[in-house]
Amino acid sequence: MKLARTGFDSLVVALLLCCVMPEAYAYIDPNAGGMLFQLLAPVFAAVVGAWLFLRRWIADAFRRLWARLTGRGEQ
Repeated sequence: MKLARTGFDSLVVALLLCCVMPEAYAYIDPNAGGMLFQLLAPVFAAVVGAWLFLRRWIADAFRRLWARLTGRGEQ
């Protein structure tokens, strides 16, 4: 219950900060945004691909470890 309260408190603080922030006169060049996307999109795709490829192997490893720690053996 304490964790849920902390999350709610964080949300309230974030919303209050958004309400009191001064205006920012900033500009991002379209080419800079495209370059940023070209750098981050392959990294994101690699992380998601690795997760999808390895998730069953990781889950099985944790399942075997848990069975060994609790003494239940493999089921």
